[in-house]
Amino acid sequence: MAMVGDAGTLITLGVFIGVLVLVTVFSAIVAGAYRERSLLTHAAATLMGVLAVVALIAGRAEYPEAAVLVALGLAGLQLLDLVSHAGALRQPRRWLVGASVALMPALGLASLIGGWHLLLPGLAAWATVTAVLMFRAWPQSQPWVTWLVPGQLALAAAAAWLGWRSLDREPDPALPLAAMLAVWSAAVYLATVWRSRIYGETRVRIDARATVDPLTGLATPLMFHERVRAVRSLMRRYGHPSVLLLVHIDNLSQLSAEFGPELAESALLVAANRVREALGDGDVAARLSHSRIAVLAEGRPLADGAANVATRILVAGMKEPLPAAPAVFLQFRVVLAAVPAGDMTPKALLQRLSARMDEQLMTLSERRIVSMAPEELVA
Repeated sequence: MAMVGDAGTLITLGVFIGVLVLVTVFSAIVAGAYRERSLLTHAAATLMGVLAVVALIAGRAEYPEAAVLVALGLAGLQLLDLVSHAGALRQPRRWLVGASVALMPALGLASLIGGWHLLLPGLAAWATVTAVLMFRAWPQSQPWVTWLVPGQLALAAAAAWLGWRSLDREPDPALPLAAMLAVWSAAVYLATVWRSRIYGETRVRIDARATVDPLTGLATPLMFHERVRAVRSLMRRYGHPSVLLLVHIDNLSQLSAEFGPELAESALLVAANRVREALGDGDVAARLSHSRIAVLAEGRPLADGAANVATRILVAGMKEPLPAAPAVFLQFRVVLAAVPAGDMTPKALLQRLSARMDEQLMTLSERRIVSMAPEELVA
């Protein structure tokens, strides 16, 4: 076994090895929990670093270089995942793929079998391609890349130190190698987790934008159409009735003309909240336009929808004045129809309800709740 120094050095060495092992475990756990492939690759690369340190301690000179060469290849594959968002990197990516998948493993195998010292040439090739890729990806990778750069530099320093000492053929302690590899592994882990969190939050916002209207917090039309299709399937299978309602904010344009668009927009938010509060647990509402909200009331026949859901919506508008205009109440109109079991699309159903609502507005009808018979939908 190679000499590693006194008790203090041994403790410090154990701490650095412990850091490498912990990062390996945490990377594997987080990768499995969040399906983060780059962390799984980092776990494998860090494990190679642990093997290199242990082999150096054991005095097996042929193993550390091969393990670090494999670690460089795995680090290159992880870098490909981390900068996959950056554009104009096709050619550097190809070079890094070639170096990581073909060159580094081949050099590691040759170093292991033939006893050749190939770590420094392999490091030169890996560092060149990595530097080009990082330089181009830097502007598009803020802020997490600030941890990735020192991590990559620490890995390069560890490989350079090991390659130089292998040529020197002097039995050096494993502490410097373990320290540099620990810095690399921890820094790259932090950068990867930071990036994963940023991209995870972005995906959540994108998914929320596809399902939730950003202005009112109601469902989007796309989400609403999916719910109508699901309700229709339940109707065909179990005879599960549902009602489709179109709510029109009658005095929204008047508010905009009299008080300005800011108050009209705040009135729309109040209207959305009051419609939401009037619904049951299984019901859903979606904003279709600036003044119209679609509502799906599940498990209700047409008569119940008109007597309960539509009435509650009208009462919700009139129960108290607008916060920004204490003398003004919201005035709603509702057109509703039972969801048919036929193949009419949700968009076509809403268009029929909207056309009927337009007729009510043109005739200035005093009726606030209008029910459409099934034959009116297909007429």
